[in-house]
Amino acid sequence: MNNQYEYFEKSLTPGIAKKLIQELFAGQIVQKQEIMRVVEETHQKRDGLPSQAQHNNPVTLALYNMRREGEASNPDKSANWLIPSRTQDDDSVDPEHNNLDLEPEKIIGFGKQSVYLYYYPTHRRLAELEGEEVWACKIGRAKNDPLTRISSQTRTALPEDPKVGLIIKTDEFVLMEKTLQGILKLQGKHKQDAPGTEWFITSPSEVEQIYKNNFENS
Repeated sequence: MNNQYEYFEKSLTPGIAKKLIQELFAGQIVQKQEIMRVVEETHQKRDGLPSQAQHNNPVTLALYNMRREGEASNPDKSANWLIPSRTQDDDSVDPEHNNLDLEPEKIIGFGKQSVYLYYYPTHRRLAELEGEEVWACKIGRAKNDPLTRISSQTRTALPEDPKVGLIIKTDEFVLMEKTLQGILKLQGKHKQDAPGTEWFITSPSEVEQIYKNNFENS
């Protein structure tokens, strides 16, 4: 018996499921069925009790609650869930992530500041398998080095590094970021169930075209 377990002889609830999801899957992209199986098995192996719920599975409820609170996401409503280790929005860099392969796929524009777009390759592959040309991408801004900014946000133990799809150099990074994000929101492409507010269902080429239409000749 594991009476040192915090939830010893307690029935599985959404709150307990959330704690186990974060413990077992932080920094991973995992299918929902696998999350359910592992959480339920782990809870019972530690001498927790099965759920008493008659209808809603506590793991499913935990995932949906986490998505609403920005603590998990399922890109493009797929069966795969991204469980971030933590969400941070500062410019400090963890030394162990200085060696991330963040070479941008494309750099355009001119200026000392930047607007950047990055994504996770798994999101792109899932979209392409479904015949889609857009996927979950983050659009943000950096006053100084954009790669330092991106590294500070992606220092978690994810199974893959992000891909920097586009960097736009500018001297008006606040205006450009707000314009690009605003246009995508008007197009209904804001990903509201993602951690943070800067995720959109788009692509580097689509954002580049928006930039060209609104800034290149201005």
